[in-house]
Amino acid sequence: MFRINFKIALRNLLKNKAFAAINVIGLALGLCSFVLLLLYIQFEKSYDRWDPELEQVYQVREKHHFGSRDNKADWQITNDSRVAALLKKDIPQFKYTTRIKGAHDCSVRTTSAEPVSMSGFRYSDSNFFKVFPYKFLLGDRTTAFSNLNSVVLKEHTALKLFGTSEVLGKDLKILGYVGDKGVVYKVTGVVEDPVCPESVDFGAIVYDGAQNQDPENLGRTSYCEVYVLSEKGIDLGLLNLTIHKSYLNFKKSFPDFDPKVNEKIKDHGLKILPIGEVHANPPFKEGWVDQIKSVGALSLFLLVVSIINFVNLATAKSVQRAKEVGVKKVLGASRKSLTWQFLIEAAFLSFAALFLSIVFVELLLPFFNSHFDLELSLWHNREIFMIGLELLAILVIVTIMAGIYPALVLSSYRPVEVLKGSYTGSFKGSKLRYGLVIVQFVITVTFMICMGIMMQQGHFIHHKNLGFDRGRLINLPLNYNETFAQRLKKIPGVQYVGTTTQVMGNVFNVDEEGKYKQQIIHLNMVTVSMETLAALGVQLKTGRLFSREYQQDTLNSVVLNESAAKLFGGNCIGEQYSKKSWDNKEYRFKIIGVIRDYHNQGFDKTVLPTVYKVTQQGGSASTNNLLVRLNVSDMRLVIKQIEKEWRILYPDNQMTYVSVEDVFKKELKTNDAFIEMIACFSFVSVFISLMGLFALSAFVISGKTKELAIRKVLGASNIQILNLLSRSFLYLVFAANLVGWPLAYIFASQWLSGFAYRVDITAGPFFITAGGSLLIALLTVGSQAGKAAVSNPVKALKYE
Repeated sequence: MFRINFKIALRNLLKNKAFAAINVIGLALGLCSFVLLLLYIQFEKSYDRWDPELEQVYQVREKHHFGSRDNKADWQITNDSRVAALLKKDIPQFKYTTRIKGAHDCSVRTTSAEPVSMSGFRYSDSNFFKVFPYKFLLGDRTTAFSNLNSVVLKEHTALKLFGTSEVLGKDLKILGYVGDKGVVYKVTGVVEDPVCPESVDFGAIVYDGAQNQDPENLGRTSYCEVYVLSEKGIDLGLLNLTIHKSYLNFKKSFPDFDPKVNEKIKDHGLKILPIGEVHANPPFKEGWVDQIKSVGALSLFLLVVSIINFVNLATAKSVQRAKEVGVKKVLGASRKSLTWQFLIEAAFLSFAALFLSIVFVELLLPFFNSHFDLELSLWHNREIFMIGLELLAILVIVTIMAGIYPALVLSSYRPVEVLKGSYTGSFKGSKLRYGLVIVQFVITVTFMICMGIMMQQGHFIHHKNLGFDRGRLINLPLNYNETFAQRLKKIPGVQYVGTTTQVMGNVFNVDEEGKYKQQIIHLNMVTVSMETLAALGVQLKTGRLFSREYQQDTLNSVVLNESAAKLFGGNCIGEQYSKKSWDNKEYRFKIIGVIRDYHNQGFDKTVLPTVYKVTQQGGSASTNNLLVRLNVSDMRLVIKQIEKEWRILYPDNQMTYVSVEDVFKKELKTNDAFIEMIACFSFVSVFISLMGLFALSAFVISGKTKELAIRKVLGASNIQILNLLSRSFLYLVFAANLVGWPLAYIFASQWLSGFAYRVDITAGPFFITAGGSLLIALLTVGSQAGKAAVSNPVKALKYE
């Protein structure tokens, strides 16, 4: 029976090639987006799954405001290094704790070789490999850090530095920062690169003993990441309560503990998080699970559009197959056998669509990976078996969703009615198809309106006044050096050289509490040098900027941004405020200027009230931002001169730099990519919907050949015929717009709420979408209706 049904299905599809092609291509496009989504989910879920022992590894997170984006307390991966010893002492379930610094770039010199710029070198204490179960290709995890000045390399790092992984016992010199004289380390191990991505990624782990010690002065804090290895079978919720209580007691024991903080104790805390959940819960931003919800919804909607397209065409096609079913039933075919016949046809189409979607995926993956900075693969995926099962499940689900209703409808025909031809005008035969067209175009209209609003927001962000001039401004990863700065300013084309703790791409926020007219104010404190604000090209609103002509500018003069000036009443030039230092000394600062708010952290948060200060040393020792403002259009020659000066002062370090313009584009890359994805989904949705509308209108018109011929014989004009055939479809698209408008408004409003600076939703995208959807629907249906209107009625009546 299966063989016979399969042959019948194949013959029916070959008989209606256009119908089959439209269905297969429509389903393939919907499935393509869904398969890409599955690959992305598999990739994100694969983080930290490279060893079963990782189930016992946890990341420690401390709640504090140091280094946060808005100077408010948040759960962060950087902790006071003292919590490692605290957890080891108070929590007996923890076998080991380890401290590790964040990854940074450095220069590495091997024997008789030029220095190589490397990334991902991280400093840790001696317990790192007791916590993390990396496989050692050379060396031993228990003794790798028995001696100071040891380094363990990943295999890819060893190959890059030495050209081989056989490097045990070799020396290398690490220069941790620009100007560093460097320290020689011995390679005591080489570990295998995990096959899965890691949250704690590194190129090398360096051990110099510094991370084994905590600052002796309780007034100083060393921040680092902390990880623990626990016993099996711990109760995470109960243990976190114990950890939190122990942490609060620890904080209260500090001699300089401010009693006022006790009122805000809810803003402090400590907890552990399984390493497998770290990637999905990053600090300061949404995790991939939250981000994928919107993308998943889009993929699902697109799949629904393609399935609706399938059902629509299948039910429309049922008019032509009704007599076939009637004859088979008269000859004794059961409803069950007919249902299986039509389900097999649906399965055949679904399989062809799935195969074609995989072809689309393979063609799109290189572009998809490069555009979204991913490393997705289908055939080289280590979870290929699981992906295969998921694709098989998709095939079954799509077959059932797309084929069950047409199969049940077709198999339910009553032989007497269908042989008389009375089914074509029934409710199921027409109203259902029109309802599906409305649903299909509701999704399409919603896509198009959201795309229009998102493009308006994208244009607004790209052209918004940032409050500074990002053009011809480069940033070197270097602390301020007066000698180097003076040498650079002698180069023709270099206008200003400055340093700051806050520039787009490298921001370090510090909360400062001051007092003005007996009122407590909180400001974001930024350290700059004399020429920094001029180098940034900030827009001065009132007063003046820092100048070497005023000696007090390096002592107690400050510049505010507009948001900070509002806290001082607006007109605050010449006003003073006080601030207490950590040793309880009071200092007074005079406001000399107010600048326009300038953006440095994207557009999802408002610009913080900020105060800018100049120190006597020309900037904070930890800024790592050296801004160079150029005043020439061709920057390449000037940058070559800067590199020449760099090699003179820093011969052991390769010069790297970023342009602030590139950083700005990188800040917007995620939103731009999302908008482009919405645009792609919109066009595909429109394409699928129009294919369905084209085929549906063709089937509907083919069923009215006799009616149209009679109307023409009775004197109906071509325009009247065209109006008759197009009107009903235009009503459907118009109804879809009425339903899609509020949905699009809700979705677009929700998306825009993620921006602190955003456009207002105007009527433009709604009316443009309505006009555009009606026009393309008219053209699509009109192409079929026009052929019917100009046809010879004699032939149609003769045919009938």
